[in-house]
Amino acid sequence: MREIECYTFENEIEADIQLVFECLNKDKHVLKWNTQIIENIYEGSESDLKEGSTFITRQKIEKKIYELNGIYSKYNPPYHAVVETETKEGVSRTEYTLKEFSEGTLFTVRVTLVPSNWFYKAATNLMKWSFKFIYDDQFKRFIEYVYDVQYERDVRG
Repeated sequence: MREIECYTFENEIEADIQLVFECLNKDKHVLKWNTQIIENIYEGSESDLKEGSTFITRQKIEKKIYELNGIYSKYNPPYHAVVETETKEGVSRTEYTLKEFSEGTLFTVRVTLVPSNWFYKAATNLMKWSFKFIYDDQFKRFIEYVYDVQYERDVRG
């Protein structure tokens, strides 16, 4: 089946690309801004992440807890990371792209799904508008968090 574009978010963040990537990728930060992730369990250490690294992510969406197997199908810090998880609905792919510009970092997220069958293809096409409501809050919270961390670091010198 063909990949379905479900959600895209782009924002300029007036912060260093290294800081933005750290806040996006390190659990000590992610667990503070992402209200859906309970924990990530890595094969090996989080500091050893590379392309091909696998992990289990435990997430709470509404009142239900999901445990998903994930893989970093691409990993080029601090510029690019792609995380894929497979569920009965299909293969979900979240791609993070960071680009430096004179005032900071251009942050882009793209979420797609390769549906496992025609039913999930139809359901995804009907419901993909709802992804915006789920993800917008998370990534706005992420940007605020980056600014808070940056402020704390500036204050401490």
